[in-house]
Amino acid sequence: MYNFIFIQSAQGAGKTTIARLLKEKLGSPYVDFDWIRDIHLNKDWANANDAEEEMSTENLVFLLRNYEKHGYKNVIVGGFTEKILYGVKEFKYLIITLYLHDDEVLKKRVLTESRDSGFRDFERAIELNKKLRDESDFPNEQKIDSTEQTPEETANKIVEVINSHS
Repeated sequence: MYNFIFIQSAQGAGKTTIARLLKEKLGSPYVDFDWIRDIHLNKDWANANDAEEEMSTENLVFLLRNYEKHGYKNVIVGGFTEKILYGVKEFKYLIITLYLHDDEVLKKRVLTESRDSGFRDFERAIELNKKLRDESDFPNEQKIDSTEQTPEETANKIVEVINSHS
């Protein structure tokens, strides 16, 4: 078992949907870094600055350390920064990077009106997706192509990864 399972992806790759499914499958808490940011940033994040980002990071690290203190395992974390990883470096964690191999599929997902997020900048999402797909930033990172899988299939694959690495 891990203390934390970090999920990262470009917008539209399924991070939120997958994290919610993992919450159910693993019986684990789920927290998203953007929720912490949303507490004090306005809707368009126009008031975002280094101090706000630092406070969000500190709040998430505090929250994660508190979950660990109370014995929670496999806490699912949507999104992170390297500073957050540094803040929990002594704990066991896994990073799952979701990506798509087809830019047109990602574009379609980003432009879907029913998405939870109002994010519609598919060009930015494609750029981030390529970076996540092509670069390995972390030694404890597992990459999963979610292009042709249902969210349920992707979540099941992540559970297999968790079980095989625990």
